[in-house]
Amino acid sequence: MIKKVLTIVSGAPSGCLNVAMMLADYFSQFYDSEVVLRKYNKAGIKNAIVVKDILALDYIWRLARQLNVTRPSMIIVHGYSTHLWTKFAAAFRKIPLIHVEHNVEKYTPFRRWLLKITDQYTLSYICVSNGVAKHLIKQGADAKKVNVIYNGIDIEKFKVQKEPQETYTIGMIARFVTQKDQMTLIKAMEYIIHKKKLPIQLIFQGDGKKKSNCIEYVKKHNLEQAIKFETGKFLELAPKLDLFILATHYEGLPLVLCEAMASKIPTIATNVPGVDEIIEHGVDGYLVPHQDHLKLAEQIEFCFNNKNEPVIDHIINHAFLKVNQEFTIMKMCQEYKKILD
Repeated sequence: MIKKVLTIVSGAPSGCLNVAMMLADYFSQFYDSEVVLRKYNKAGIKNAIVVKDILALDYIWRLARQLNVTRPSMIIVHGYSTHLWTKFAAAFRKIPLIHVEHNVEKYTPFRRWLLKITDQYTLSYICVSNGVAKHLIKQGADAKKVNVIYNGIDIEKFKVQKEPQETYTIGMIARFVTQKDQMTLIKAMEYIIHKKKLPIQLIFQGDGKKKSNCIEYVKKHNLEQAIKFETGKFLELAPKLDLFILATHYEGLPLVLCEAMASKIPTIATNVPGVDEIIEHGVDGYLVPHQDHLKLAEQIEFCFNNKNEPVIDHIINHAFLKVNQEFTIMKMCQEYKKILD
């Protein structure tokens, strides 16, 4: 019988951390629920234990010592590559473990080998989409242990009041990192502004290493009046948006799309695994080919030209219905509880 559940995740702010904290809070209704953060607590999680480390071996040793104090009856570990190293400490203390995979991760040959040898110490895998599940099985996870549970959001939180804008406004909210593909969206806007001459503006929200490259490109190509860069939270930008876009190279299950759909903002996204499980093209959003700025520009133009037409209302209503049926916090939490039971 499970008495104490220990949630382990990196302490850096991320969607992965947000989901882990939602689940840990839900588990506290049924079990003694504690949280361990690897390296740091940058998100300011209350009552969390921080296991600092310099190297992976250091983390395994420190975590094993912490497990001797905490003594959980089940570990749920989130995030690459924290889950790989956590398995060694859990095996050493003979504690059953559930591995949660949040993304289509770029496993190195060494880490694929680690995944295979630690499979015996893994009670179950939970993947956030079918695309992630297929990828993880290819890396060496036992397919018989793999389950798919979609992440969820608090729908009520995203019922925003629209703020009418003078200019049709597009938004993309994402970290400026290799995984995301802001540059394809910038090139689509370049075509829309310079070739099509459409009155459209774009707001990027987020930070990251690649942001300076994007800002430099925007300046060099005379797009500063049409493309803005901001920081902040989704709910601060959402009321201003007529259209939400996620240009990306790969995903696990991008909850920001669900948030836009819950906010009744029409969406366009790159057709990659994970994304295609949220959006059905032409039904509750639009999918465009990977790294194709012209197809993206064409779809943006279509949404702009039909902004007051029934076709966009149809998209918005179907999208809102889908997130209420498939992507809620309660549905996610209940399905995790079934796995634990």
